[in-house]
Parts: sequence; C-alpha cells; structure tokens
Amino acid sequence: MGQRKANFIGLDIGGTKMEGILWRGGKIVSTMQIRTPRTRPVFLRALLKLVSFLGMSGVRGVGLSVAGAIDLRQGKILSSPNLRFLKNFGLRDWVAKRLKTAVRIDNDANCFLRGELMFGRARGKKHVVILTLGTGVGGGVAIDGKLLSGHQVSAAELGHIVLSREGGRFLTLEDLVSSHGFRRFGIADPLALQNKGFAGDKKAIAIYRQIGTYLGAGLASLINIFDPELVILGGGISRADYLLLRPALREMPKHTLHSLKVLPPVKISKLKHAGALGAVTLFSAK
Repeated sequence: MGQRKANFIGLDIGGTKMEGILWRGGKIVSTMQIRTPRTRPVFLRALLKLVSFLGMSGVRGVGLSVAGAIDLRQGKILSSPNLRFLKNFGLRDWVAKRLKTAVRIDNDANCFLRGELMFGRARGKKHVVILTLGTGVGGGVAIDGKLLSGHQVSAAELGHIVLSREGGRFLTLEDLVSSHGFRRFGIADPLALQNKGFAGDKKAIAIYRQIGTYLGAGLASLINIFDPELVILGGGISRADYLLLRPALREMPKHTLHSLKVLPPVKISKLKHAGALGAVTLFSAK
C-alpha cells in the first residue's frame, strides 16, 4: 500500500453498525465500533464523535466505506436501503468540510474487496468475486486486478440478481440470503440462530440448509458470468461458516457451466476490519 507511513482513518458505515480504524505506520493502532443511528442528524453527530475518538492528529485523510449506491464523482449517496436517511446526501464533502481534511468514499462492498485484495485472502489474486452477507447483500468484482465499476460507477450490485419468483414478486439474492431472508422464516436475529445451529438444533440447521441452497444457486450464476479464481464471503451472516457453506457448495455445481472444469474455491473472510481497511486503501498510491 502506498503512503504506508502516513496516518489515515477508515470508516465502515453499514445498516447496523459503524466501525472506525486509525491506520498509522502501516498498521491499525486503534478501533471503535458503534451502532448506526437511524436519523441523519444523530448519525452525523455520531460519525464526528467516532472520528474524534480515533483522533485526527496527523491524519492525512479519511476514507468512507458506505452501504448503498454511491456517486463517486460527487461523493453523494444516491440510495441506501438500510440508510434511507442518507439518500442524495453529499456525505464526502460534508465530512471534508467539518474535518478539514481529504475525504474519499466508495461502496462498502467495494471497500471490502479492496481490503481483501490488499491484506486478505485475495492478496495476489486478479479475478475475484466477493459477497457481503448482512443486513443486505453487497457485491464486488475484480477483473485483471481492477475493480469493476461500470458506466455509471454502480456495477457489481450482485445482491440484486434475481433468483426466484414468489406469487407476483421476483426475489433477489438479497431477499433470500440477507437478514431479509431469515425474516421469511420468522428469524429476527440470524446471529442467535447461528449459535443454535452450531449446537446441533435441527430447525436452525434446516433453515441454513435452505438459505445456503439459495446462496449456492446465486454463486453459480456469478461464477458463470465472471469466471473468478476465488470467491470470498464476508459479513455477519457468513460467520455461520459450514452451516451456510456446505449446502451452498452442494448446490453450486448443479448450475455452473460444464466448460468450467475447475470451480473456484469459496472462502469465508478471515480479515478483521476489512471494510475499514478498504476505506483506508482509497488513499493508496496503487
């Protein structure tokens, strides 16, 4: 990473939590995590308080990883299903004005991918697909080592691929595999369900089997399209590990092209603070 000795702050802003890191001398020296407020004024105050806790002394820039569709040219959040109060808000410039420092912004899934490419399982890889499974489903794609951005800089919204139809409504990967998918089974807290599944609860295992099957079908579509050398799963729901991954890996080969003689490995991220690290890499000279 370029500017390795400089100080930067990385903020990972999701629908449930906000996490910040202070990067100094090529390593994380402090971290802070808080719940994401539900209104804009409270959110903005909390963001500044989070930065204040981390400390601005000697900081040369703040990177923002934000869930939602981002206009990178204007630094504006166009929409965010789980941060609706930030719709059409120019967060980058607002933060830069108050902190009087350089600020860069990107989608949270892209930042997660940046973090994995620089510091995690994807280091040294050129063709990578990532999914972040949490409140929603985010996606990121690296092709020849470069992030796929698209004509309007909004490509790789992989959570919105359509997988199924229920009544008159089409269901996306996000509908079926994120927290929304668990609510279809009456589960309000997927993390609590994980503990039951690890303890051998048959109902919990059956729910993960169904959701993992949906995930496997979605992964097959992404592999058919992008032919990656590696797929990485992140986010709170991915912590279910084998409960989710085993049914996904059983289902995935049923829908992949026969021309793909070797399917890519699907790995769960082990990188702590991946999104915040990815926000820091927005200042990389690379």
